[in-house]
Amino acid sequence: MHDDQAPDQNESSTPLGDTLSPGFLIASPRLDDSSFERAIILLVHHDQYGAMGFIVNKPLTINLGELLETADESIKGDVSPQCDDLAVQFGGPVRMEQLWMIYNDITEEGELPADIDDLEEYGSLEFSHRWRLIADSNSIEDFLFGRRNDPFRPFIGYTGWGAGQLEEEMGEGSWLHVPFDPSLVFEDRDQDDAWDEVLARTGVSPLAFMMMGDLVKS
Repeated sequence: MHDDQAPDQNESSTPLGDTLSPGFLIASPRLDDSSFERAIILLVHHDQYGAMGFIVNKPLTINLGELLETADESIKGDVSPQCDDLAVQFGGPVRMEQLWMIYNDITEEGELPADIDDLEEYGSLEFSHRWRLIADSNSIEDFLFGRRNDPFRPFIGYTGWGAGQLEEEMGEGSWLHVPFDPSLVFEDRDQDDAWDEVLARTGVSPLAFMMMGDLVKS
């Protein structure tokens, strides 16, 4: 399904005119009992070759400071105190060995690549104005050691879809798309409460949501 899928970055990735990114996907109740149960996913990329996103409402039981000290005890005391207050988020099942960060560039320092092909090469992607995804160690260390103060969220893993896969799953009623809302990236609330609130904004009931794919087929 999504466990090992990612956009093909070896292909030219000219965006579709009706790209879904940036935006959010709400998981259907039909995905209950999976790792995507009641997930809200921030889509940072979507085109005809695939899609990439991060679950924003599934915090892990470890904070960023603890994770860093587990990986390297020598940096204990050097990391920013802010790291001890930030829960690491489960972004999805792809590349869970990688630490990712999403941040709001309130300082507008420099320009990062805006093409998905550059994410693998440069470790950075601007997916919306002043909103960035980073994976390169130098940029991440700027946050870890307090050299940058922009609001950020750390993630382990991401969610990926191959060509046409997300569109197929949306047609089956597995996902509901809503526009990008920056406030959802940094909200700290219960997973179920966040899902209930975002779904309520759409005016779609959980029962109707579950039946969407069946209604399309009938």
